[in-house]
Amino acid sequence: MIRRLPRSATLTVLALAGALALSGCGKKPKAVDSPVPEGQVDPFPRTYPNPSLDPKPGKPAGSGVQFP
Repeated sequence: MIRRLPRSATLTVLALAGALALSGCGKKPKAVDSPVPEGQVDPFPRTYPNPSLDPKPGKPAGSGVQFP
């Protein structure tokens, strides 16, 4: 014969499992990069796409599919 847990114990276990699962979403890194020192150029924010690598400057990007 299999003995079942009472409903309140089952709900408590499910609530704790849900809380533990959600707590993993808020993990933060142990170390964060330090800010850029004075006098150095910050690479962010930058333009996307990079204008120096754009094959068709000033023209909108196509989908790559040509229709007749």
